[in-house]
Amino acid sequence: MTGDPVVLIGYPTGIEGILARAGSDTSRKLAENATRSPRLFRNCSPKILIRPTTTQGHIGDVQRQIVYDAATTSGGSGGPLFNRDGKVIGVNFAILNDFAGSNLAFPVRYGR
Repeated sequence: MTGDPVVLIGYPTGIEGILARAGSDTSRKLAENATRSPRLFRNCSPKILIRPTTTQGHIGDVQRQIVYDAATTSGGSGGPLFNRDGKVIGVNFAILNDFAGSNLAFPVRYGR
């Protein structure tokens, strides 16, 4: 598995990331009309703003967890990690801030 390509899908940075991708004018209008997160999400949905980010990388090591270099950031925990065949092989759970390019996923077999 070391060196195999992977794809990570998720919503890192949560609502802040969604609003950042929407642009400043749209973000301002959405925020003015919603004071709570559920309402803000309902306002984002019809504008098709709620969509995941995808990043690609490679597996660096597999032991009790999968170490991979597909980019993510805080808030991306819980996102699925796919292999080249589209099969979920892990679930993202951590980033290593001091060691660039290393993120951690637990193998899907632990989630079963």
